[in-house]
Amino acid sequence: MGQRVSAPPTRDRPTQNKCEMASLKRTVLILDIDEVTRELYRRGLERRFQVITCVDERAAWEALETHQVDSIVLEPAALDDEEWGFVTRLRTSAHYCDVPIIVCSTLDARRRGAELGATVYLIKPVTPQALNDTLQSVFHDVAPFPSH
Repeated sequence: MGQRVSAPPTRDRPTQNKCEMASLKRTVLILDIDEVTRELYRRGLERRFQVITCVDERAAWEALETHQVDSIVLEPAALDDEEWGFVTRLRTSAHYCDVPIIVCSTLDARRRGAELGATVYLIKPVTPQALNDTLQSVFHDVAPFPSH
């Protein structure tokens, strides 16, 4: 019979690797046409969240198909139509209907956002700290790590 090789004692191995630890972060998708805004929000949120940034609806749908997204931050100007069809599709989808949507816009269309099911409507300028606080509040109000 061959020699049996044992693994090193558990105290020599970390209990979680970086990938496992990173997966514990909630994922936030940011959809905004402005590169500076996307980068500002990404840098401001990445300590607490896994952040995916998208410039248009097509990229956002691709990200939604490949990642479990816990919240969406969007600027309506990044949408393909003025009717906010992207938001309507999310809200009527069995898979995404409960994903919190935070609208950050230069336009005051709060009524439209509320009618379509936006969770929160913020009028720009929105600081990364204000967005972070809003996301924390939204996640505090929902069950931990909701499954979609």
